[in-house]
Amino acid sequence: MHWNVKIDSPEERASILREVERLQPWYQSYDLADWLQIEGPAGGTALQGMDALGFPADFSGKTVLDVASNAGFLSYIAKHRGAERVVGVELDPVHIERAQLIGRLLGLDAEFLKMGVHEVSLELGMFDVVICSGLLYHIADPSNVLLALSAVCKGTILVESEFILDPIHTHMARFIEGTYRDDETNWWIYGPECMAGMVRAAGFRTAEFKGFYREPHGQVSEEGIPVGGRGLLIGTK
Repeated sequence: MHWNVKIDSPEERASILREVERLQPWYQSYDLADWLQIEGPAGGTALQGMDALGFPADFSGKTVLDVASNAGFLSYIAKHRGAERVVGVELDPVHIERAQLIGRLLGLDAEFLKMGVHEVSLELGMFDVVICSGLLYHIADPSNVLLALSAVCKGTILVESEFILDPIHTHMARFIEGTYRDDETNWWIYGPECMAGMVRAAGFRTAEFKGFYREPHGQVSEEGIPVGGRGLLIGTK
């Protein structure tokens, strides 16, 4: 998505570019202007795929909780698409700095809280939509986290994750012992129907895997583990 931030002053542009450089490396990418491209491995391409699978085009009047919000990409997409209130929960304070800088540039008012996902509670309020992107495979106890998210969600949960590609294993989950893709915080690769069952067990009436937007069939990680695809699951109360 191209945001078209309009700043003409060379001095102000230079100041912003210095701030972006200070906050490197970014994980989420932003196409803000022809002079301001923030490069990261996640962002617009994934959003296009998620949109095709049913990520909401309209958040008008909704309250939204974005857990593990990183630099706020999906928080600002929700706000741009009409959300009334957006709260991002993020444990890394540098990610929050990044998100707040983006908010100032875009003129969008999302709130970002330094908080781990295990701290999510009703003190934050209730939300129409919970966005859970790129998180659950980093959580050793995903069922407990889904229960906490369900407790603050009165409508829809959007789960973007890595999922097992092989349909034979759709009701299973692979536990990662050690590292996966050189990352020791990767604990799981879920089968789509396994995750759907977990979402229903957490209190959602329905849970439907909408499909893959990236399918690296045949790829194997350096640890010898089949690489999963990226997809979207939507649960509703």
